This record gives sequence, C-alpha cells and structure tokens, in this order.
Amino acid sequence: MLVLAGAGSGKTRIITHRVAHLITYRQVPPSSIVAVSFTNKAAHELKQRVAALIGQQSAAACHLSTFHTMGANILRTHIGKLGWKTPFAIIDNDDQRAILRNVLKELHLEGSSYDPDKLLNFISKVKSSARPPLDLPGMRWNPQARTLAKIFDLYQSARKSVNAVDFDDMIALPTAMFEAYPDLLERYASAWQYLLVDEYQDTNALQFRLLQLLSSRHANLMVVGDDDQSIYAFRGADSRHILDFPSHFDNVQVVALEQNYRSTQNILDAANAVIAQNATRHAKQLWTSARSDDKIQSCTCPTPEAEATFVIDQILAQRSALNLTYKDFAILYRTNPQNRLLEEACLSKGLPYRIVGGSKFFDQAEVRDLIFYLRAAFSHHDELALRRIVNTPRRGVATATMHHIDEVAKKHQVAFFEALKIVAASDHLRGTTQHKVETFVSTLERFHRRFMAKAEPLAETMQALIDAIHYLPYIQSSSTSDAQAIHRQENVQEFVRTLSAFEQREGRDLFAFIQRLCLEPPQKEENDDDQVTLMTLHASKGLEFPSVTIIGCEENFLPHANALDEPDLSEERRLFYVGITRAKRYLCLTRCEKRQRFHEAIDMQPSRFLADIPETCIETLKPDTQSIQDQQAELKRMAQARFAQLRDLL
Repeated sequence: MLVLAGAGSGKTRIITHRVAHLITYRQVPPSSIVAVSFTNKAAHELKQRVAALIGQQSAAACHLSTFHTMGANILRTHIGKLGWKTPFAIIDNDDQRAILRNVLKELHLEGSSYDPDKLLNFISKVKSSARPPLDLPGMRWNPQARTLAKIFDLYQSARKSVNAVDFDDMIALPTAMFEAYPDLLERYASAWQYLLVDEYQDTNALQFRLLQLLSSRHANLMVVGDDDQSIYAFRGADSRHILDFPSHFDNVQVVALEQNYRSTQNILDAANAVIAQNATRHAKQLWTSARSDDKIQSCTCPTPEAEATFVIDQILAQRSALNLTYKDFAILYRTNPQNRLLEEACLSKGLPYRIVGGSKFFDQAEVRDLIFYLRAAFSHHDELALRRIVNTPRRGVATATMHHIDEVAKKHQVAFFEALKIVAASDHLRGTTQHKVETFVSTLERFHRRFMAKAEPLAETMQALIDAIHYLPYIQSSSTSDAQAIHRQENVQEFVRTLSAFEQREGRDLFAFIQRLCLEPPQKEENDDDQVTLMTLHASKGLEFPSVTIIGCEENFLPHANALDEPDLSEERRLFYVGITRAKRYLCLTRCEKRQRFHEAIDMQPSRFLADIPETCIETLKPDTQSIQDQQAELKRMAQARFAQLRDLL
C-alpha cells in the first residue's frame, strides 16, 4: 500500500493507528510489526503515540525505530556471518578520519589533495548508492577514479580489521548479509509480517533494497510519504522510489490523503497551483474544510535591507494586531547567508529570534575568522584575535611554537604581536613556518595602514585582505564537501557585503563596525521559547506556523542558480511547495528589485514560481513606502481597538 499523505494531512497518525488496528482488531502479534522512520525524534514520537493507543507493553513488543537502529539490531546478533566479532564497535567521523589517514599513508598519499572529510562523503555516497565505486555517476571520466576506488577498498578492510562499523554500514551490512544468506533472510522476512515506513520519499537506494528483501515473504509493506515533499536528493534520497512504487511491487493499492488540517484554502490553492507544474508526480489536490478570507501577501522591496526591515516591521505589527506571539512567526529562506540581514534587523528592533538548521551568521567559523582578522588588522593589541588567526590558514604554528612566543613576550616584556615579530625575525622556526609567520606579520601591518588611511572602501580593503591570506583556497581545502565549500564561500561574500552596507550607512568608521559586531544581543523575554524562527526551507519540513514569510522569491535564489535544469528544478519547486504549506493562516512572499554583488547593483527577476500562484489567492503590496506604511497603520489601528476592548472589559 502506498499512502500519499499530502502536507498537513496527518501521515504519522496513519502509521500509529494502523499499528494499533493490526494489533487490536486483527490480532496480529506486536513482534511481527516493524515501523521505521528516519530520525530519532520521529521514532521517539512514534513509540509514544503507539503506546498511548495500545499500551506500553504492546508498543515495546513492536519493532519501532529508525532504519539504522533496525540495522544495528540485526548486526548485533548476526554480524559474525560477515567475519566480525561480537561485540563490534560503531565508529564516528573522527575514528573514520583516523582510518583514512592511515590508508592515505599506506598509499603514500599523505599531504596530497585527498582530504579525509571529502573522502568520507565519497565513501558514504558509495555505500548508500548500493553499487561499486567505479559505477557512480561521473566516475568514468574522473582521472582519480581508480585511486578513489582503491581508497574505498582499503578503508573497508581497515575498519573491518579493527572490528568496527560506521553509520552507513548499519544499512549496508544487513542488506549484504540477507543477499548472501537466504536462510537468514527467510527467518526475518517470515517473522516480520507487516512493514510500515514513514517519509518514504526520503529513502536511498540501499534502504529501498533492504525493504524489498524484508517484504519478499509476506508482501505486507505500507509506505507513507509525499512525492511533492521530496527535497533531500543531496543526501542520496531518490524520489523515484515513491513515484514508481506501483511498478516496484505487485498488487499495490494507492490511497491519497488530500484533506489538509493545517492551512487555509487560499494557501492550499497556491500550493496546488505551484506543484502542479511538476510533470512527474502523483496527482492530488489539497483541500480544507476551514475557511478564511486572509489572502497571501506579496511585496517587492527595493533592496535586501529594505526587505529585512519590512519583514520584521510586519511581524511586530501583526503580533499586536492579530494577538500572536513571536513563536507564531517563521521566516524561511533558500540559503543560510540570507539570514544575516534578518539577524541585523531583529537586533536593531529588539526582536527575539532563534535560528534552526544553521548557526547564527556571525557565529559561523569562517565569519568569525574574518571578524578576528579585521580586529587584528585594526589593532595589533587585540591578543585574543591574534591568537585565533595566527594559525588560520595553517602556518605550522603548533602548541610548542605558541609557548615559545609567550616566553619571548615575557622575556622582553612586550605584547603578543611584538613577540610574534621577534620570533618571525629569529632562526627559531623551521624554514617554511618562518616564512609564513613573517608573511602573516607583514600582512597585518600592511592592512592596518590601508584600513587607517581610509583611501578606499572598507569592503574593498577587506576583500584584498581575504585574497592576501588565501582564505578562499583554504576554505576549499578544509571543507568536507563541495557543497559545504560553496556555502562557506557565500558566507565570506556576505560578510564583505555586510561591511559595504555598513559603510554606506555609517561611513568608513571601522571601529564603529567592530564595536557593533561585539554588542550583546537584546535580552530575551521572560519566556525564552517565545522567539521568531529563522530557518532554511529545507529545515522547515515537518513544521507549521500561524504566520510564515518566505524571502528572496527571485530567480537564482528560488530556484537556486545551481538548480535551473531538471531534475533539480522540480526539486526546487517542491522546496517552495514545502515552504508554502508550512503556513497555517498568514503567508507573505517577498523579493528584491536589486541586490549588491560586490560593488555592482544587479537587477533581480521574480521567481518563476510566483507566476504559478492564482491572482485570486494573492494580495500585492506596492513597493512604495506609503503603501506599506498604510497597511502597517491599519494593523496598528486593529491592535489599538483590541486593547481598547480589553480595557472596557477590565
């Protein structure tokens, strides 16, 4: 059975009530029921809800867990068949890196371009794809393909030699075991009569194969999911598993849950119209019995700064007028760097906020590196900043070298930077490190003079400093994947834009900029949970809020510039659909007319997805300031009227 559970249709309820129905009304033994989800949080909720329906004892007898816990339990009993000893160890990323470093040493590749973190991603991709390394897409033309395959094989042997399994092994090894030992598969496939899977659209090739094997005896497999919410292809999820489910298994019954218990009809009409443009999907039309006259709002702002200000002002106005709390609001965006201006607007207005699905912009490692470089270039007395960056990017300044610098500072009674200059001019350090430290000192002195001269824009000087320390190549080499490297580079560019925007408002006052970055955030309200939520569209899946704003509804943002061709474009549309359906009553879509790209203003085009929304569902706010002020004045009037009524009652 394939249950197509549209957004807000109660898919978790379907699984829990089916488990209860099988046990209570069909007298199915609890031990023969298996229900799996993808996250520990979801599995915990599944157990709690089943226990509430049938009792703790019966729920405990069922196999309710994540995919990986299920696999680990199988391995705990039978891993000896594959040559491991029991008990086996489960290794984390640090252990994996240690194994990989030994593998690279064995192949005489230590110090080469083969980064352990990137190799970990490659190994995971190989295992989750359920095929050999050389069969992965793109490997045929990859000049490093055979070396990568050799690294994979040696890694596999090495982790087995220490009797350990990694995270992906918890699915890969049970699958390999069942394929190698049909009698063992028969034992499990016979005992586990009913299989239920949540979020089926997120399965990868390995999980799909495991489900095929386990359902081969009884063919009682029920999966619940929504192909319109398949947004995790970058993690290996394959939407074809849910799209082609009727052809993968025999005698499939398809049930579509189309009634939505979350959103208003205007929001659902918009979501239906957007997702209908995807050619490959299971047809369904979300509807609700709840009615509301509230239309979706759309606003085009002149700049990203104006967009952030508008969004925060709207929240403040709606909170009073509509009797909402801060936690009723969510602001969604395509990429994490977009939250920087929102953070600034929240801080300037004293609005409490939390960020989900990513660190706060100014707390991310690469942004903090640049802040400390700026502080060190501004003042050579900023010892904390100097200590943070003296070995970033790596210059060979190890712990012993830092101790020597401290001893020199104590001996000559000078500050850390002066001691660093003395050490750089001495013969204490090795040749390569000596040269790198000398360059570090001279770079900071040179850029101190440039910043103080104020002869060029601050952002231009900052960009030159980033280039001088070779920070972007450092990001590329130290990132765990190409996607992470791109994300971190975007953060660097966003920081430069932050400096440029500050200069346009406040002038070339570097001290004022640094001081602002060091300001404490506003005090939270008494209830720490009452905060506006800022998150990416990916992180918002599964959540809901009374009021949702999606910012950056522009071409090259949503859809993203790297996803303008199929099948990526369809996934971008599904991502927008997920964002829309997070809103319960109020939805606002904003975009900018222009964005700054370094020193050039770029005209932005509206997202193609906006054109899909029916005009009857949406109310367009004109970009002129007066129109927005009038709308916010009406919200203020509503708030005043509500408080007047409360006063009369009291």
